[in-house]
Amino acid sequence: EDKDTWWWNDDVQKAIKEKKDCFRRLYLDRSADNIEKYKMAKKAAKRAVGEARGRAYEDLYQRLGTKEGERDIDKMAKIRERKTRDIGQVKCIKDGAGQLLVKDEEIKHRWREYFDKLFNGENESSTIELDDSFDETSMRFVRRIQESGVKEALKRIKGGKAMGPDCIPIEVWKGLGDIAIVWLTKLFNLIFRANKMPEEWRRSILVPIFKNKGDVQSCTNYRGIKLMSHIMKLWETVIEHRLRRMTSVTKNQFGFMPGRSTMEAIFLVRQLMERYREQKRDLHMVFIDLEKAYDKIPRNFMWWALEKHKVPAKYITLIKDMYDNVVTSVRTSDVDTDDFPIKIGLHQGPALSPYLFALVMDEVTRDIQGDIPWCMLFADDVVLVDDSRTGVNRKLELWRQTLESKKGLGLVELKPST
Repeated sequence: EDKDTWWWNDDVQKAIKEKKDCFRRLYLDRSADNIEKYKMAKKAAKRAVGEARGRAYEDLYQRLGTKEGERDIDKMAKIRERKTRDIGQVKCIKDGAGQLLVKDEEIKHRWREYFDKLFNGENESSTIELDDSFDETSMRFVRRIQESGVKEALKRIKGGKAMGPDCIPIEVWKGLGDIAIVWLTKLFNLIFRANKMPEEWRRSILVPIFKNKGDVQSCTNYRGIKLMSHIMKLWETVIEHRLRRMTSVTKNQFGFMPGRSTMEAIFLVRQLMERYREQKRDLHMVFIDLEKAYDKIPRNFMWWALEKHKVPAKYITLIKDMYDNVVTSVRTSDVDTDDFPIKIGLHQGPALSPYLFALVMDEVTRDIQGDIPWCMLFADDVVLVDDSRTGVNRKLELWRQTLESKKGLGLVELKPST
């Protein structure tokens, strides 16, 4: 069965169908009654999914504690190892000049060269200066890590994910139950006090994932996903939860924001298009895709954005530590490359990264965003809307100048639509 739907049942099916029916009615008639019914159906569907998945995993963890479950653990470990080796790429790739490489050593060197240059080769010093002064906000009291926070973080991390360098699946921590919660809380508080995580967590394995567009033999058409220790991801998730509680971004950002979704943004754009079509008026849109934004964003931007959002110095120090002296190796179809350092960009994969990026984008573009639905963001994708070509071009130029004035951010692809 599909790893993401093996827990599916009739209650989930019914709740999802009801949510879709409510959305269709809402699309045709955006009345207050239909809006309320859709919100209720959406909550019911989310609750049904959570309950079904929770019951299924609870049964799994109980089974893992039996003699039969020991064989399941061994089988799961072998499947995880096999999946992390299956990187979904062709054996032969091209070098920077477009020449096909066939020798294993050349291919391994090319992958390392590409990602090394991507993460480090264009690392220009940021013009942003950090504020060294400490106000009452930056020095305010911060609570130690609570067991409830660790339990919630563990619940949020999905099972069935590839293992990091330590080869410990998340199912191990979930299966240990309260024993894991107590032990992890003690460990995280040690890190919290020392401002330093274990050195072993600084290493990751980079798996190239094809973007399903462009030349399959070109490294530039692959996205690098970092396989990190699951316990490191737990630590990031604990901090990410606290960060969200003390900060906020504009409502224009729909990416990875609780209570907002891509579907809502699409609905707003469609509604605007229908209104203009009925009135036989022109509507102009441009879709912006930022150039490898996650990979190229300077670290100084992250610390600057956290300071601007009045994040206590303690948390900035802890997040900086997550990025200090990190190294990775690229998993090729043959063997892993040698380790190399990563000096710019966000970690690809953990829960903290999308929110860090949202905070940076929020601080950089807050003054040029405009109102919804005339400007909406989903992570590193942006849509600008105006009722005239001149207006949308003016907005686009303002965004271009703002982003390109910050080293590390720039436009890569523009998709105009009228």
